[in-house]
Amino acid sequence: MPVLNSGSKFVTHATALTTTSDTDCYVVPANFSSHVEHLLIGNNDGSNKNYTLKYYQFADATTHTIFTNHQISGKSSESVFTIDKPLFLHAGDKIIVVAETADTLTVIVAAEEFFDPNA
Repeated sequence: MPVLNSGSKFVTHATALTTTSDTDCYVVPANFSSHVEHLLIGNNDGSNKNYTLKYYQFADATTHTIFTNHQISGKSSESVFTIDKPLFLHAGDKIIVVAETADTLTVIVAAEEFFDPNA
């Protein structure tokens, strides 16, 4: 169980998808639980691009595909998880994104991490 009265820390991770392979865009550190408050995917290219979003659950070593070949319009961005629709993760869990085309998409994850001595 996270230690809520010890405070928390806010983190932001930006990942440029430079390959068309699975890319770990956010990994929850050991001894922390995380509240992902924003996952933003930006398309820097002028044409539409597709991406696949996955969630790796460390506790049972299972990767779950949230959606496959989802299209994002050229020169635009979209929010997948937000403060109103967050994702809760635990130590070792990951957000994985696969780009259809290398060097066109950027993923930004903003999260609040809580110390969890039992994780």
